[in-house]
Amino acid sequence: MPAERLTVDELLAVLWDDPGVVLADPDGAGAVAAVVRRVGEVAVAFLKLAVVHPSAQRQGLGRHLLAAAESWAWDEGAGEVHLAGSAPFYLWPGVDISFTAMHCLVEAGGYVETGAVFDMTVPAAFRADGPDGVVLRRVVEDADAAAVDSLVAARWPEWSAEQRRGTEQGTCVAAFDADTGSAVAFACHSVNRAGWFGPTGTDDAWRHRGIGLALLGQVCTDLSVAGYSDVEIAWIGPVGFYAAAGGRLSRVFRTYRRAKR
Repeated sequence: MPAERLTVDELLAVLWDDPGVVLADPDGAGAVAAVVRRVGEVAVAFLKLAVVHPSAQRQGLGRHLLAAAESWAWDEGAGEVHLAGSAPFYLWPGVDISFTAMHCLVEAGGYVETGAVFDMTVPAAFRADGPDGVVLRRVVEDADAAAVDSLVAARWPEWSAEQRRGTEQGTCVAAFDADTGSAVAFACHSVNRAGWFGPTGTDDAWRHRGIGLALLGQVCTDLSVAGYSDVEIAWIGPVGFYAAAGGRLSRVFRTYRRAKR
């Protein structure tokens, strides 16, 4: 998958640092990776990667690997297998619509489409000033890290693990109340994929002041210095927000699920 520009470090982090399983053909012709997470009170398996070398395709190996991942998932107590983003470790938020062979494989395997999610691309040249009353800086100091941890845990607990990884990697920036020092917004990049933006969030009481765009501009500065011309906004929410930064829809992903039979 050369167009994906995946690195060894990204694969090691997403597929091995995350407790789950990586299953492979003994000859190295293909591999599949999955993880089981709790979704409410239910155990759900997420397929994170399924790949077959071009020379071994159309020989049934993909079906064999998919079945092996499903068997592992059922043994782990999962009631369903999903092809969707599995934060805090994921390579894609679903199956890219251009991955034709994968769509054919999962449809033949009895998977049902559950929706679509999108990525956007923003020029790395984007910049925006923050409003008065807030201070933007990289999260480096322990006190800043604790303040951001507290904000995310209170407002978006599902993002806490991903945000903490961004802080540990030095790729989290945040906005702080200039008077109290409390964190009011945050943004991370390159947590799972180099050059990818997210997660990000602004406390409700501080929204609509331009803080989110200012943090996006800070991330764009980082990535521009690193040689990126565009920033990939993964698994986007509000299209209009990123469009205001010159963003455009760039990738579409379908999501699927299959229940245990």
